Amino acid sequence: MSDEARLSDELFGRFSKLLLNKTGIALKEYKKYLVISRLSQLVGPGKRFDSFEDFYQVLLAESDGTATQAFINALTTNYSFFFRDPVHFVVLGQYLRERAADQSYLRFWSAASSTGEEAYSMAITMANHPVPLPPDRRILATDISTKVLTHAEQGLYASEAVLRHVDARDQTKYFEATEEEKRFRVKESLRDRVDFRQLNLQDEYPFGKKMDVIFLRNVMIYFGPEEKAEVVEKMHAQLKPGGLLFIGLSESLAGIRHRFASYRNSIFMKTGA
Repeated sequence: MSDEARLSDELFGRFSKLLLNKTGIALKEYKKYLVISRLSQLVGPGKRFDSFEDFYQVLLAESDGTATQAFINALTTNYSFFFRDPVHFVVLGQYLRERAADQSYLRFWSAASSTGEEAYSMAITMANHPVPLPPDRRILATDISTKVLTHAEQGLYASEAVLRHVDARDQTKYFEATEEEKRFRVKESLRDRVDFRQLNLQDEYPFGKKMDVIFLRNVMIYFGPEEKAEVVEKMHAQLKPGGLLFIGLSESLAGIRHRFASYRNSIFMKTGA
């Protein structure tokens, strides 16, 4: 039986609804072949689940969430590189120059951190700030996928990924060669500035302090309109007044109600309290 036959349109619809409920990610009909490919890592002869139907029934019945996390890890798309969309990091540096001296603490949040390049790029930008910053400064990096968070916490990257996107001076300051050929590791002094945690953006945000900056880039394209509006509203509540929300350059808040003021280059500012 072909993979397409093993995953009927009806069962694909059930998987899609389950993913939407769990993550806010909406799967289009043409994504069926992607779902087959990704879930085939888990389903089939000699694998964890005998059939797509068996897997679906386990997802409905389980109590510990292990199959659900495997399901989410398989179907979430993770693509990142250091200093992606450089203009955003220029603005991040401007925020530090203009506002950091007036803050008692600083919090940056990479809200869909993937394999960690974005969060470490934020950390490098903060570390390179030319004047002293408040001692209480942290970068939070969250993702729904435990698989990419494990990668991010290790801070281990192919040398090409570092050499291609990181300034030569910063390569020396913040990365070190490993015994494993063609790989670099983020130095411990920089890794210690970043806290990686699992978080579903659909859930409550258990943070004690408001954020100065939130990067929510290249993730809302996977959300339906209602889910997008809900997440944007929660981001607004999580920011300090004057704080900035960054979304992907190809993304937009058009078509949803929100309380942000447009700033520049897919960046929005929280005005008022």
